[in-house]
Amino acid sequence: MAPRTSALTYAAAQTARVAFYGAHYFVARLVARDAFTNMPAPDHPIPSLPKMLAAMRKLFARDWQNVKEGLYPAPVDGLAEMRRAMTSLKFLADIPRVAKRQKRHEHSEVKGADESLPRYFRQNFHFQTGGYLSDESATLYDFQVEALFAGTADAMRRGAFVPIARALKNRQAGRLTLLDVGCGTGTFLQFAKTAQPKLKMIALDLSQPYLERAKKNLRGFSNVEFVQAPAEDMPLKDASVDFAVSIYLFHELPPKVRAAVAKEIGRVLKPGGMFVLADSIQYGDEEGFDGLIDAFPHLLHEPYFSTYAKADFGTLFAAAGLERIDSHNAYLTKVTMFRKVAAKKHPSTPKRAAKPKARLRLRKAKHPAT
Repeated sequence: MAPRTSALTYAAAQTARVAFYGAHYFVARLVARDAFTNMPAPDHPIPSLPKMLAAMRKLFARDWQNVKEGLYPAPVDGLAEMRRAMTSLKFLADIPRVAKRQKRHEHSEVKGADESLPRYFRQNFHFQTGGYLSDESATLYDFQVEALFAGTADAMRRGAFVPIARALKNRQAGRLTLLDVGCGTGTFLQFAKTAQPKLKMIALDLSQPYLERAKKNLRGFSNVEFVQAPAEDMPLKDASVDFAVSIYLFHELPPKVRAAVAKEIGRVLKPGGMFVLADSIQYGDEEGFDGLIDAFPHLLHEPYFSTYAKADFGTLFAAAGLERIDSHNAYLTKVTMFRKVAAKKHPSTPKRAAKPKARLRLRKAKHPAT
């Protein structure tokens, strides 16, 4: 296929996705109009539609450039899109229930679902039915996220794979491991496996229904391990993974848990290993978009978002032994890369002015586990 045709195919596919999921977003907004009417006035202006569309175009232009650079295959899969689109009726049927919770500010339906789970996790994030604790929620989640972001969610997620793809060049992927912290339904790992089939992957999530959904999405791929565990207490060995990624998890964690998760990521990464954080933009990241950050936690149940929006992740991860190396915005998502600092070797004992040709024996310094 000629490059021009490929570019047109890509553009047509993304335009269709924006139109399809954007229509579902406006239906949801219409049904939940009381939430918008009663929302407190944001401290900052809401960006105009032309400004948001321009940011979307920038996202897709960068996405296509990544394809042209060979970082990942063109995201044009009509069959997969049709399968996901079949969730439309279920999504539309669920909107009134979500709107009812929004109006009444109800978000504790799943509070007693499984008391072995952390309290912060047992609530209806986004006012969604079942929180993260039901098969129905796991079935609807990917469609809900695409509708919320008007068909741009997958493109934003793909931005998290770019630094990993570049780091994999000239390396044997089959000898390396990628950990997805809070993998959800496995959407990112499904894409990453398509791009790098030999890369070993670990899908870690606290929700059993979501992890079961991830297993279904990743069936047919080999060398994938599934782990049900909290991100703040991962049952993985020290320095056991080469890459780690976390997508849309940290804004749903209380501040103390964020610090614990960062420490765990630092522990399981190998020295020199890379961590990629892909999550919501924060205040000041995108000029003219702070009004959306003001509004987001009011429209959807996001109890920890206000602290996330002002958090200093450079300092947070530095305390876990990771240094920030780069970041870029992908529409409403910020992708930040960190590298685990290699343990410093103790300086060797200076040589004495002793016998010529004498061999100096150096003892290997023992470092405590990270």
